[in-house]
Amino acid sequence: MRPESLELWQSAAIALALGLLIGAERERNKHAGAGVRTFALVGLVGYVSTLLPQPIGVLILGGIAILVAVGYAGTRGSDPGMTTEVALLATAALGALTPIHPSMAVGAAVTIAVLLMSKSTLHHFLRTTVTERERIDALKFFVAAFVVLPLLPGEGFGPSGVLSPQKIWLLVVLITGVGWLGYAATRALGARRGLMVAGLAGGFVSATATIASMGTRVRHGEASTKAALTGVTMASVATLVEVAALTTVVDRAVAARLYPAMAAGIVVLLAESWFFARSESSTDAEQSTNSRPFALAPALLLALVISAVVLLGSWMQDKYGASGAIAVAATGGLADAHATAVALAGLAHQHQLSVAAAAGAIALALATNTLSKIVAAGIAGGWAFGARVLGLHFLPAVAVGVGVMVISV
Repeated sequence: MRPESLELWQSAAIALALGLLIGAERERNKHAGAGVRTFALVGLVGYVSTLLPQPIGVLILGGIAILVAVGYAGTRGSDPGMTTEVALLATAALGALTPIHPSMAVGAAVTIAVLLMSKSTLHHFLRTTVTERERIDALKFFVAAFVVLPLLPGEGFGPSGVLSPQKIWLLVVLITGVGWLGYAATRALGARRGLMVAGLAGGFVSATATIASMGTRVRHGEASTKAALTGVTMASVATLVEVAALTTVVDRAVAARLYPAMAAGIVVLLAESWFFARSESSTDAEQSTNSRPFALAPALLLALVISAVVLLGSWMQDKYGASGAIAVAATGGLADAHATAVALAGLAHQHQLSVAAAAGAIALALATNTLSKIVAAGIAGGWAFGARVLGLHFLPAVAVGVGVMVISV
């Protein structure tokens, strides 16, 4: 058999298989007018239409659409839904796609089958679990990620061309996306899972603000000190995870220098969190229900901080060399470690700062950011609580510092 003939038969088999896959799910639906055989035939006919002259192939696909429309007109009285009809048209289209992009056709068929099988789960989730506020916030996130981001220019501007609106907004999308994940985890696990989950979720948006919130709850008697300290440690874990993730996006060489140090700090913080969490009862683990999944304002603030730090860092690097970047790290870390880390990694990526200097400056930014967390904890929860937060962060800070120094040797 010629290779061309073998490819034709393989594509035909794939088209038939994806029709069988989608049709098998529809066969389980008692109200579906089309079953497994119809879907298999439609998938195969969709593939065959690509082998015929284009006008004939278009007529065949158009005929399938007409038959689907006629079938829907006859059954809409008893079944007003259009899921089966749309799935039939999708099967024909996937069959036609098979000889061009077989892997894409198979992936799309599997996705369609999963969506069809998840009807009850999706309906229950959207009608009883997701709130109106969450739906609105989800729409805002999709607009930010899929409408605003592609429209922004990717060219750099400003001194040395270090600013790029698209890259800055991409960081905004990443930060809000991570906040979404934390919020979803909190919703999935429930309020009684404790301040550990709340601290981790909030830490991805703003660890300093989250730690201040923990202190406020302790001051007002809404949570025990141990439960709050569990949330504090997890918020700091989120800081290290997010710094590692964001620097990976900006410059992998800088991130590779930070991975061992970040891992060491995370291990120590998790050990401390486990120590406090194991003695806590579920009554100490109530979390706020007033948080929002889409926190755009903090992300926009981070974008402004990133812009300012990048500009300042570029200017000080040109004027003072590596010592200028260190000064930027020390001051920028007080406001936000993520923004400063991204800015310094960006300077290294643009070869305005060495990888070793950028990694060391990011470690310094984490140190000054830890100082901000301690001050916030003391102001919000009292200086006794702030002292506990200081004690909690001493060993992780040592672990991160030692990790950075070992890699830099």
